[in-house]
Amino acid sequence: MDIHNYKRRFERTVERIKKAEDISKENKETIFNFKDYLLSENVGTAKIERYLYDLMKYSKMLNKSFEKASKEDIRRVVGEIN
Repeated sequence: MDIHNYKRRFERTVERIKKAEDISKENKETIFNFKDYLLSENVGTAKIERYLYDLMKYSKMLNKSFEKASKEDIRRVVGEIN
């Protein structure tokens, strides 16, 4: 029994990422590839949902492709989080 409705939260987060206009196509692809990897490794839905939510937030904060982010870009985002 899933009293926290993690499956639905997971589905909503996936839809939010798909519809987000402020997340680049490249970052969406990276996020969904990571989601697929986690599912293949049998990671729980609640944990994956949290990772997706965080990656969506970080993508917006970074405002560039994850692959093109420099060390300084990552430090800036971490600084904002802290």
